[in-house]
Amino acid sequence: MDDDKKDEVYGYIARHLSQRPDGDIEDTDWRYSLMNWGHDPLKDN
Repeated sequence: MDDDKKDEVYGYIARHLSQRPDGDIEDTDWRYSLMNWGHDPLKDN
């Protein structure tokens, strides 16, 4: 993966992490969207 693509992925993930919904996120579109980019926010815990 080239640096531009890495920056794009990192930026997408960073923006979406800041928009975390309240409550249980296990079955949310927000989580599934991040998982499509290779990041599962539940694995951060």
